Amino acid sequence: MKLRLLLVFACLLLSTAEARLGDTLGKIKERFGKPADFPQKNAAVWYFEVEDGQVAYTVVFNAKGQSISEGLKPLQRALFTAATAESFIRMQMEPFQASKTARVVKPGENYRFAGKAFTCAARQYVVVDEASGFLIVWTQSGVPSVMAIRPEMMQ
Repeated sequence: MKLRLLLVFACLLLSTAEARLGDTLGKIKERFGKPADFPQKNAAVWYFEVEDGQVAYTVVFNAKGQSISEGLKPLQRALFTAATAESFIRMQMEPFQASKTARVVKPGENYRFAGKAFTCAARQYVVVDEASGFLIVWTQSGVPSVMAIRPEMMQ
C-alpha cells in the first residue's frame, strides 16, 4: 500500500497534467483514487508517502464541484522539501504561464487578492494574479505548506 501511494505521489509531482484549481472531484479521483474519509462534504483529502512520513493533499470544492483551494502539507515529521513545493507550484501555474498579470511578491511587499489586502511574510513565496483569479502561497517556516486558491475561497 505504501509503495502504491508513493508512486501516485511521484506521478503527482512529476506530471504537469495533474490536479489543479478548477478540476472536479471526479477528475481528481481518476488520478488519485478514492479520497480518505473527511468530515467536510465540500472537501476531500488524499495522503501520500514522502521521505520520512506522509503529506496531506487537501482540496476544497465550490457548489459546482470545482476545486477552489488545493493544498499540500506534511504530517507529523515528514520531510517537506523545496522540490515538493516547487513541483506543486509548477503544476498549479501551468494554465497561467502566458499570463501577463501574474507576479511574484517579495517578502514585506503588499498585494491584493479577492479584494483583500495582504503582506507577504518573510519565508513566504507568493505568486498572485488577481486578474486571472489565482493565488499561490508557499509558507516555508513553521509547518511548511503550499496552497493554491481561487477568489471564491476567500468569500
